[in-house]
Amino acid sequence: MERISLSATLWRKKPTLHSAAHVLADDLAHLMGEPKRFAAYLGIARRYYESDLRGLARRVREKEDLPMDARGKYFFAALRGLAPNPTARKKKMPFPTKKKKSVKKRHAKRKSNRTARNRKRAV
Repeated sequence: MERISLSATLWRKKPTLHSAAHVLADDLAHLMGEPKRFAAYLGIARRYYESDLRGLARRVREKEDLPMDARGKYFFAALRGLAPNPTARKKKMPFPTKKKKSVKKRHAKRKSNRTARNRKRAV
């Protein structure tokens, strides 16, 4: 009898899950009770090893004194102890991120007698 993993069955049921990282992110989001934070879990699914993330999720699920709404917060806080995947694809910026120097306007400084504040009122 062939053993089928849970992620393989989910992949067949949901056509929107395109890769193994999408399946892992969907599993983690549902295990932590935060299906609307799929994008956050997808980011960490690409950055860390799958076995480490599933083990951490299992440990969070087994905590008895942890309330249901705090699982996601605890999971993300515990991620700091994991080593990231060095072969993970990093996001590249499409443009250079150097700050440009601000250009001063030519007429920024005006003489004090030309501004409305300093003009004398005719009495």
